[in-house]
Amino acid sequence: MPTPPYSAPRSRYLLMVRLPRAVEVRIEDRFLPSIGATRPAMGYHVSIVGPFYWAVDDQQAPLARLRHACAHARPLLLRIRGIDVFENAPDDCGVFLGVGPVRPLQALRQQLLMALGEAITPQYQRSGPFRPHVTIGLNLPSQVGRTLLQSGRAPFRAHFEAREIWLLEQRPQNPWRPLLAFGLGLAADGSTPAPRELGREETDG
Repeated sequence: MPTPPYSAPRSRYLLMVRLPRAVEVRIEDRFLPSIGATRPAMGYHVSIVGPFYWAVDDQQAPLARLRHACAHARPLLLRIRGIDVFENAPDDCGVFLGVGPVRPLQALRQQLLMALGEAITPQYQRSGPFRPHVTIGLNLPSQVGRTLLQSGRAPFRAHFEAREIWLLEQRPQNPWRPLLAFGLGLAADGSTPAPRELGREETDG
């Protein structure tokens, strides 16, 4: 895992697509009985940007740009298909479900990164291509990860529409908490929709 540029405790943030509860239930029913499978505290999701730190004290302008970027994007019809494993370190792996199509998710990610610009600093300097995914097991011993991987060899497929981008915050020594949901697409009257405030209950299963 790369060394983060900041070592002092500070809040970090994440932009993600939250899975609908009906899709979460299918994942839970299929994978949670397997050793090593977990459900993230913020719910099953697809990370789009982050984790990151704010590099500016006043986030009003970057949040306004983020709102505008989301409003001028479109809702995405996404599919979950396939299972794979990634190695973080020796005997430390994660298991995930693939999400696609990748191209529109990559385009959305780039639009959001452009909107935020220098107002954010990524926690990790990641290498390699953007691989949208839903994590179902994290920080697992390699043998446990391989066992969980085998449990998902039978096809698992799901489709859902992503209509919002969620902004979450994690304060030091605290769980992630949802802050705002930015709608993808303009409102019916052609206006830019205001972000929707989120409460912690939004992530409860």
